[in-house]
Amino acid sequence: MDTVIQREELGDVAILRITTNSVDAVSAAAIEAACTTMKPITVLDFADVAFINSAGISVLLKFVVAARKSGYKIFAMNVSPHHQKIFKMVEMTRFMPVIEEQDLAAYR
Repeated sequence: MDTVIQREELGDVAILRITTNSVDAVSAAAIEAACTTMKPITVLDFADVAFINSAGISVLLKFVVAARKSGYKIFAMNVSPHHQKIFKMVEMTRFMPVIEEQDLAAYR
């Protein structure tokens, strides 16, 4: 499988750029695997993501809830309005708020 994540680290912040256009159970598991070494703040960049299926949502939700319980802050950025609605419906935004790229500067 191709690399699904490009990781960038800036101090306490890890930015994980999702490089696949579709998040399903397989790519969501790859995202989770890329987070095995967490920074205090992790940002998932959804800029290239056009589609997230229910299995992808399920794996992502389990991951962000577990990361929050472990004391990590997780954010999402470049989330389409459609996916923002879905994230709100499944309460993903409670655990992974959506931020703008320019807001990242505050965390660096």
